[in-house]
Amino acid sequence: MNVWWVICVSLAAAAVFAALCWYAFRYEPFNFKLSRVSILVKDGQAARNDEGRPGEPVLSILHLSDFHLQKNSKGRKLFKFVTSLKNLKVDFIIITGDLLESDENINYLIRMLSPLSAKYGKYAVLGVHDHYRKSITEFAKNLLKRKRRYRRENDIGLIIKRLGGIGIEVLMNESRKINLGRGGINNIEIIGLDDPIIRKTDIARAFSNIGSPDEPELQKKADYGSTYKYLFKLKKEEIHKINSRGKLRIVLIHTPDAGSIIEVARRKSDIVFSGHTHGGQVRLPLIGAIISGCRIKTKFASGLFYFKTFILYVTRGLGEGRYSQFRFYCQPEASLVRIYKIE
Repeated sequence: MNVWWVICVSLAAAAVFAALCWYAFRYEPFNFKLSRVSILVKDGQAARNDEGRPGEPVLSILHLSDFHLQKNSKGRKLFKFVTSLKNLKVDFIIITGDLLESDENINYLIRMLSPLSAKYGKYAVLGVHDHYRKSITEFAKNLLKRKRRYRRENDIGLIIKRLGGIGIEVLMNESRKINLGRGGINNIEIIGLDDPIIRKTDIARAFSNIGSPDEPELQKKADYGSTYKYLFKLKKEEIHKINSRGKLRIVLIHTPDAGSIIEVARRKSDIVFSGHTHGGQVRLPLIGAIISGCRIKTKFASGLFYFKTFILYVTRGLGEGRYSQFRFYCQPEASLVRIYKIE
């Protein structure tokens, strides 16, 4: 009796383990979703309207991130999903890094992204996987100690040139001003930062052409701890008062590094879009992400957050690294972001 009981329990445990492996490696990474995200802003002191509901969006953005594109079964299904978004009518497309694992797949990437269009522009920033092709040894060492540089470099110049050829401008610590030619929030500033994990971020340079006066309250907080505590406190009211009337300042950065976010917040940024975390990649019910993979708290590893002077949106992204192709309770996503102005 006891022997049969042990056998039954062992078989049940093996079946559960096999099911979890199938889910994590063969189902969840392929279970793509288009998330719909609403961001509420106000221009000045105006409060929410009487109905408590916004009207038409003043801006629409398709946010893509973390393809880690390869020519494998995952890559083929990802290709099909991304190209299925070609009929979306949006003002901007933004891509926040880790587009591919190797520049050998650049043609495949260009074919995937070519059908996508946006009314006012398509912009991208780069992540560590765009800059470097990690070996399995480097990946293993990186788990123990974060590396700032890897042996095999991708051809960044080629990547930027080919993306530019299909209308996607890669911002390498640069900014762009876009005048929408309409009322309300008319001016958009897009600031694109290179990846802080590999120390390629140059925030001063990125903001040099648009002016970046410090937020007054932050001038009083010189140390990192007090500044972090001030900035990363969630607001009760999920409405953001834009920092400069009639203008929305948007920052793109692959890694939501807290130090970099503090610096862009000092420069009156309104919304920060990022990726990198894959949402934690493994999440547990009621607990959330186990790790963030960067210098930010795990509770901010994915989602939309209204902070003191800015909004942070961290997408779960669409792919996984070459040596960690699994997800658990962390559905890969593209995000259709609509920004509403509350009168």
